[in-house]
Amino acid sequence: MKILETQIFNTVNHILKLIQAKTDKLRKNSFLLTNIDFFIFYSIIAVYVLSIFAPNEITGLVSILVPFFIFIKVLITKNEKIELEFCNFFLLIYLLICLISNFTSSMPLQSMYGFSKTLIYFAFYFALCQFLKNQKKYIIKLLFIIASLVSIESIIGLMQHSVGIENISTWQDTSYLNPEDIIARVYGTLKPYNPNLFGGYLIAGFPAIVAMLLINLKNKKTLQTIISFCCCLVCIFTIFLTGCRGAYLALFTAIAGFIIASFLIVFHDLNLPKLKFIWKTTFFAGLAGIIIFLIFNHGILQRLMSIFILRDDSSTSFRINVYNSAIQMLNDNWLFGIGVGNKVFREIYGLYMLSGFDALSCYSTILEMAVESGVFAALAYLLFLFTIIFNSIKIFLNCSIYSPVKKEDKNPAKQINQNKFTYKILLFIPLISIISVMIHGIFDTIYFRPQIQFIFWTMAAILTILIRENR
Repeated sequence: MKILETQIFNTVNHILKLIQAKTDKLRKNSFLLTNIDFFIFYSIIAVYVLSIFAPNEITGLVSILVPFFIFIKVLITKNEKIELEFCNFFLLIYLLICLISNFTSSMPLQSMYGFSKTLIYFAFYFALCQFLKNQKKYIIKLLFIIASLVSIESIIGLMQHSVGIENISTWQDTSYLNPEDIIARVYGTLKPYNPNLFGGYLIAGFPAIVAMLLINLKNKKTLQTIISFCCCLVCIFTIFLTGCRGAYLALFTAIAGFIIASFLIVFHDLNLPKLKFIWKTTFFAGLAGIIIFLIFNHGILQRLMSIFILRDDSSTSFRINVYNSAIQMLNDNWLFGIGVGNKVFREIYGLYMLSGFDALSCYSTILEMAVESGVFAALAYLLFLFTIIFNSIKIFLNCSIYSPVKKEDKNPAKQINQNKFTYKILLFIPLISIISVMIHGIFDTIYFRPQIQFIFWTMAAILTILIRENR
């Protein structure tokens, strides 16, 4: 992936170099500035932890510390440069169009409020890109923190199911179900309490648990591997317990992604007969396990099959009505949209909605972006996603995990390069997380919640840095 070099960035970096020359001594003589990476890392952790139980406003305020500390670090650290990856160019276009939509909106103040939240998420992402490009050792640590929090939330969801928690709202159509097939949908500790939000959070973080499993397995850490494997099973089970059908589809997408990636590594890269047998055994055992699980959990199976009955399910029918109204809104505001944020959407949607079908959003992420900021904003965002996904897949397919064989070696046996092996594992983890979240986003807009946004942009930053590392 290319780095965009312009006169603007060259000028900014030249100014930074002059400032850094003046502030270098200040850093060496200050305990706080010497340990700036410590404050950055733990402010990132604080964002993840607060997002699972604190009000969104508190989490948003704390998240501002991350770009603030990283900005300080750039000012006081020699040779730190501001660089823009080519994929991020599309994000800047997206932000510019969103900014324009604030002024073309009939509700500019409410739109600016929604835009300010978008700026916080994007600042978090750009700050992480700046931080991780020279501190790649924190990538596995961040994945570990995400995996730990998601595992804890999965256990909480499992406990809610075991005590027979009651539904906190009528989020599913039970008119065509037998009473014994109605599942109590778990929702964890995330606020506002919502099984769809909880399912989206688990989907975004599930690949991080798989990353811990694979890294521990590679490093032959038996106990940690067993713990990670158990956490994976609990997370999968809890996703089913959320009753979120979008999360079901995203989970199957994630599992398919892991199957394909592991198949390529085992059968193409490693090509070891014993490992091939283990992969085949694990694959068929896992497939049989999921089938048996669904057969013996008729309520979850019914919930899954309700995806395909469309208008006969009131929840699906409601979404279809919202989609139709949202498309009409887009037809009338296709260039710059109605303005950013759900406050604007709720007011404008009232002019288009079918009677009795009030909605908080479009229930589709890309459609929501198009309605809020126009088709070109949605296109810019899709181009960003396409760029990082395409580049990561290309690198994954072309990356060899073996060290180059020297001509003078008498025994030119292939030697696995552990760093390359870890790199390849880490490469498809954020890729699958991003794709899974967007698959869920086709049918819901929980993507815009901070609990999911901060994990999503962490994964995007990790993937951007890994692609850059390959360059």
